[in-house]
Order: sequence, then structure tokens, then C-alpha cells
Amino acid sequence: MSLNLTSETAAALMADAARAVEECGRKHPSLEVLCSRLERIMHGQAAKAILEAGDLPERAGIVTLPVWSWEHPLIDVGRKDKAHGTGERMLMPVRNAWDGPPVVIVSDEAVPVSYHTRGMGHARAGQSKLVRRLGEAPVATVTTLPSLAEPVFVGSGLKPRNTAYLNSLVKAGEAAHWDVLTDLEPKLRTTVFQAHSFVCYEIGLSTGVVEPMLDELGLEQIVDAMMYGEILGEDAGEREKGKPSAMFRLIELCLEPECFVKVDPLKYMTKHMRRDAETQIRRRLGDPHIGPKIREIARRHPRAEIADIVEAYREVYPKDRLSLPRARAALSVSPSAAARSTLLAPEGFTSDTVYEGSRAA
Repeated sequence: MSLNLTSETAAALMADAARAVEECGRKHPSLEVLCSRLERIMHGQAAKAILEAGDLPERAGIVTLPVWSWEHPLIDVGRKDKAHGTGERMLMPVRNAWDGPPVVIVSDEAVPVSYHTRGMGHARAGQSKLVRRLGEAPVATVTTLPSLAEPVFVGSGLKPRNTAYLNSLVKAGEAAHWDVLTDLEPKLRTTVFQAHSFVCYEIGLSTGVVEPMLDELGLEQIVDAMMYGEILGEDAGEREKGKPSAMFRLIELCLEPECFVKVDPLKYMTKHMRRDAETQIRRRLGDPHIGPKIREIARRHPRAEIADIVEAYREVYPKDRLSLPRARAALSVSPSAAARSTLLAPEGFTSDTVYEGSRAA
């Protein structure tokens, strides 16, 4: 009996240890989905560039390189790297920057590649080779950083097959782009309402009344414009061409190698959405972007004429070159006609982080 108990205890301890190892080696789920989509976008863009160049060889191998490494952060990220319920640490994304595009055509016997990895407190560099070898698959998908000691081996495929594969990467990247955009919409809506509440409070410090400045329709129009671009005219209903929306620009920023050196992707996106949402709200109200600073100076001089406020402002912020019209605009911001019947926190509003990327990619 004691032998059975001992074996059961040992099995339980081994299971607990295995579970702990699994938790410690688990990637942050929402970030894993988001980063895998960003990687597909980058692979798709690289594949599109190869196809547009039009010089694909008759026989070659194709290697896709990893855009992310996953490490335990060496910087403070709050509770973001802690598994829910257990508190075990999770892996966070660290950006890999390659000396060339992350999709490589290997037509020579060997192609050297090098990289540097920075983010979450980590910084390292390395190099490897992509080696063409008989018997290998014509496509190699690399998931971990290679080294000179362990090069990447790839076979050869004919031009039509390689063209088809590159086209599949392009389509997957385009689909991933829309997936990122769609899954960020709930977070954007929450961010717009948060920014609206902040703007209302900030203006209320000067007017003495904290009240809604925009109605829900106006806020929804801001969400729509940030998602898909500005509408040229209400009658035409056409988007402004040649000018990507704020969210499209944000996704493009997230593809830059140095973007997440000090912060994780979700926090970076949240920060930029909040800034852009506040800009859109102030623009719709006719409030200059320096409006908060103008009102702050005005509060310091409660009985001053507007010309005196402008003079006091110029002393503190000489580079802004504040004019009288901008000062008047900042000091006369008023709510839209339908805003008074709008709740600052509508029913169902939550300030919790909303990112539906935890769904399967």
C-alpha cells in the first residue's frame, strides 16, 4: 500500500512540475495571436515585393524567417506576463530585425543572414546561413532563431510552385491585416469613450461644468473614421483616397523593427489609439491641439484679458507661436447641440482592456 501511495505521490509531483514548466514556457495568449498576425502581414509584404520585382529564378528554395522571439521580460510589464489563476510567468514577444526581408529566395548554395533582437529588456545579435540541399522541402518555415552551428536547410522548387506559394503568403498577410483591424475595433471604441471623458473633464476644469461635449453618434463617427478613413462628404459617402486611416497607420507603425523595444505591442497600440482618439475629438470640437495648455494658463490668470493670456502663454511656450484666434477657439469650446443628452459612460461601457485576439487565429 505504501508503495502505491509513494508512486502516486511521485506521479502527482511530476505532473505538477510538468504543469509548472508548461506554464512558464507558455506565450501570452492575446499577444501570441496578435504577433502571429503581424508576422503574416510582414511575410506577405515581403512576398509581394519579390513578386513585383519579377526576377524569380527558375529553381529556388523559399525560407520564411521568424519575426518574433519569445522571452520572459527583463523589464517591468506589470501583471501582463502572469498567467491568470496561477501567477506563473508567461513569455512575451521580442522583435527580430533581419538584415534583409523575412522571406528569402535561396537560389545560391548558401545565403548568409544576420539579425539583431531587441525588446523586453533583451538585446542580442547573431548570424546564420540558408543552405540549399538536395532532398529538403522547397519551403522552410523557421520558427526559432538559427545560428552558424545550426544553419537552415531548404530544397528547390520550380518557379510556378514558388510563385503560387508567394501568392499564398500575400493573401494570408492581407487576411491577417483585416483580422488585426477587426479585433482592435472593440478596444478602439472603448478608447474613444475614455478619451471623450478625459477631454470633458479637462475642459470642465475651466468652465466649472463637466458635461458631455459630443453625442454618441459623433463618437461613433470618430470610431468609423479612425477605422476606415475620413468620409469626404455626407452625401457622397466616399472615403478620402490616398490617406490611410489612423488604424491602418498604427498597424504600419507596428511593423517597424524598433517599435516595441520598451513596450509590448498591446500597450503600444493602446497608447497610440488614445492619443489619436483625443486628437480626433478635439478637432471635431474645434479645440486646438494646444487647447489644454491655453486653458491651463487662463486658469492661472482668471481675470486676465485674452491678450494678456496670449502674452503669458508665449512666455511659457514661445515655440508654439500662439495667435489670438487660436486662443479664442480654445477658450470658447462648447458642447455639440445633441451632446447634453449623452451619458459620459453609456450603458455597457467598460474601461477594461478589450482585445478579442485571444480567439483562434
